Amino acid sequence: MGPITGLTEFFGMLRRRGPIMAAVLVVGIYLALSHALSLPRAYEAITVIQIQPTLMGAAPGAEAEADTASRLRLIEQQLMARGNILDMIDRYNLFDDAPELSDDERIAQFRQNARVEFIPVAGGAPGADAGVSAMLITVRAGRAEDAANLANDMADQIMNGNETTRRRRTADLIATLEAEDRRAAQAVAEVEARLAAYRAVNPDRMPENMEFLAAEQTRLQAQRSALIISLQALERERLAIEVGTVEEGPRTSVAQQLRVLEVDLAQARRTLAPNHPEVQRLEEQVERLRVGNAELLAPGISRQVDLIREQEAALNAERAQIERRLPQIDAAIAAMPEASAELAEFGRQIAVMEAPRAAISERLSRIQLEQRLTDNDHGERMVVLERATPADYPLSSGRRRVAVLGAGTSIAMALIAGFLMELMRPVLRTPGQVRKSLGVEPIAVARYRPSPRARIMARAQDMASLGILGFGVLAVVILMLTRTG
Repeated sequence: MGPITGLTEFFGMLRRRGPIMAAVLVVGIYLALSHALSLPRAYEAITVIQIQPTLMGAAPGAEAEADTASRLRLIEQQLMARGNILDMIDRYNLFDDAPELSDDERIAQFRQNARVEFIPVAGGAPGADAGVSAMLITVRAGRAEDAANLANDMADQIMNGNETTRRRRTADLIATLEAEDRRAAQAVAEVEARLAAYRAVNPDRMPENMEFLAAEQTRLQAQRSALIISLQALERERLAIEVGTVEEGPRTSVAQQLRVLEVDLAQARRTLAPNHPEVQRLEEQVERLRVGNAELLAPGISRQVDLIREQEAALNAERAQIERRLPQIDAAIAAMPEASAELAEFGRQIAVMEAPRAAISERLSRIQLEQRLTDNDHGERMVVLERATPADYPLSSGRRRVAVLGAGTSIAMALIAGFLMELMRPVLRTPGQVRKSLGVEPIAVARYRPSPRARIMARAQDMASLGILGFGVLAVVILMLTRTG
């Protein structure tokens, strides 16, 4: 048999191989329709949720967007958890028509039929932390009502979960920040208390007292010089009174002896210990001479001498205080560099603690403001833009696609079967086939006249082909009525 070169030869092949091709076509289409009708119907429902930012800021920061995105993805994971999926399957009686499926197979099928899509913010940075402006919840189910109800239920779970999670995380964050703020404040207070104690223990060593101490030092030195001059004048006055009022003779010798003993006592005190016997002996002699000399003086003169001595004692006491204070001032001025370093260290510690405390306080204030806005319905909100409704028609991408592909495959198989049967019995039926196959021109062509038996056989083949096609159409109609009824 040569190749089919025209419609006449093609229709002749269809007539000759009609019963086989019709049988292949009918069986293929029946099997394809049976498989397509066995597939479950799928209805799709979509719910759209919009995330509206807080009213106080139309352009939230990257940190807020990342927090919202991570919170919503966490809620999606909780929504698609095994326990929650089984609960939704039980509540909506899903997969009741497939009792042979296990729980794992049902969960896998549910996750395949239900999905949550995040729509990023326009102009936002790509990535896992990109901002989310809306969410699409798409659900497929065998019944339109189940698909719509399940999509709306999932949307409600997402919105309630977002509200609960946001309030819980906000409360936890506020409690944590308040605890950190108290801890930071306590640490700063401890350092400030140590600083106050250091200032209280070392008041003279503070650098801010430098000018005051220098002025006090100058003043005390001047007072000390004036006291020395005053003491010298009082001593001369006292000696003049004692010497001038004493007569010649043995009384004069007593005054001279007292002066000599005082000089000796002063030298002994400089060289010997205060409790040395020699110092004590000289003190006793001076005291006896003074008492005896005072008894020799007139009452008025004695009173005057006593007043001078009281003035001398007062001036000596004041001079002693000055002598004690001046070394303290010198030591305080010398220790001021060390005190400055200590104060600088305290200041550095406080500054180091105040920096994170300021950041904590700022974040705490922002979180508390967001909480108040949320409580007043001015914070971030999730609004359902489009609730899912039951679909009027099922999805056509399942059964119809399988039926069309099966019908096309059946037609192709029927044609292939006809061509194979022609190749198994190669016969040259036309002058063109002879010319193409043998390369010679036929001398004479006689039209084929079938015998009565051949005509009967041809009619029988045609009837068989039509009968097979009619039976196939009837079987397909019964199949569709059975499956769709």
